[in-house]
Parts: sequence; C-alpha cells; structure tokens
Amino acid sequence: MTKQPTMPIHTPWFKAPLKFTDSEMIQVIFTPTKACYERHLPKPLAPGLLGGAYLARFRNSVYGDLWEAAIVFQCTYGEHYGVFCTSMYTDNIPSLVAHREIWGFPSKPAKFRYSRKEDQIKAQVIRHKVPIMKFNIKLEGPGEWIDTGDTINLKVIPGVDGKGTDVKHITRAKLDFVIHEGLAGDGKITFGRTDDDPLDRLYELENVVAGTWFRVDLTTNYGSVLTELED
Repeated sequence: MTKQPTMPIHTPWFKAPLKFTDSEMIQVIFTPTKACYERHLPKPLAPGLLGGAYLARFRNSVYGDLWEAAIVFQCTYGEHYGVFCTSMYTDNIPSLVAHREIWGFPSKPAKFRYSRKEDQIKAQVIRHKVPIMKFNIKLEGPGEWIDTGDTINLKVIPGVDGKGTDVKHITRAKLDFVIHEGLAGDGKITFGRTDDDPLDRLYELENVVAGTWFRVDLTTNYGSVLTELED
C-alpha cells in the first residue's frame, strides 16, 4: 500500500512533492479592491496589500510538462504570512487532482495560449473556448523576485451525505523557488467569463503594479493545517 493514501489506493494517481525545473512564469501584480478582498478571503485570514495573477509553463515533472495559472491575494494568519489562492487552472489532470486532494488548491482544467516576441508576452487561459484570463506584458529590464511566504488554501471536501463538509481546513505550504533569471516591466490582466467562471465579476482591481517574467525551478512541499473551520 502506498505511504501516501490516494485513490485508487493500490494504484495511486499522483506523487508528491511536485518538482519542476527549467520553467517559465509570468506574473501581473495588482492591488485588489477592498470589496474584492472581502469576497475571496475566508475568515480568519486577514488581508494584505497586493494580489497577483500568474501563468507558468512548468517542465520536467513526473507528469511531464504542464501549464498552470492562478490568482492569489496576500494575507496573514497570526504570525504566518503568505498568499491565498482564489482560482487555479491547469491542463494536467494528475497535477490538478494532487493540488486539490493534498493542499486544497481550487484547481480546474483549462487550455492555454502563450506567445513571446522579443520583450512582448501575450498569454490566455481558456475555459469552454472562452478566454477567461488575458495577460499582456512588456518587459523593460531586470526584475527582482519577491518572497511571498507560504501558500495558503481553503481545503474543502463536501460531505458524503450532501450536507456541509467532511473537510474544511485552512492549509499552508512552503513553495521552494530557485530563480535563474528575472525581467520586469508593464503588465495588464483582463478577465472574461463563462457560466462557471465569471472572473470579470469576481475580480476588481484598483491598479496594476507590474508585469514580470522569471525562469525558475519549483518544489511544492507538503504543508500543514493552520486551522479547522466549521460549516
């Protein structure tokens, strides 16, 4: 029997921690509105100052290469600080399942488009043939990586009886990044909508701070439960 219980128990679908090398990540860093923070951040997490959207081409994992995108907000919980993941998308199903079952990332399947011509990067996250996230970044010079602390999630598993939840935890985990190269400049993020992903109604921004590009290695480590929540 596997040391890490997953389903199916005798032939588990995924492995963790997840490790990626020689990967690329773009980010648009922004300031969410107060109403946007209140909509997405569960209590008892306290809001920070900034949010961000990223899109990454993660390479050389046990699943091969994959695309991933997410939206995160800075937050604190007691002495812990980090970023709370509000939305996540990937084109790799084993990775999606691992993210949901272990850490509680709110991952969904999607398709991706990415193009770079010199210092101009354009990318899209697509659900049901609709672009729900559009990135437009103009790189201008060197960029510095900012340590955002822990990755924090609301891990929810619905109740087997259809009432409430069987699991409702605030979790934390440390992502280990090795930064090989970084560039920064102007960034723009545009949100679209589908019936089950109305991002243009869920995310309002005060302003955009910057757009960035990094070449990275990443390890997604196991974490811990910060607190258990009641329904």
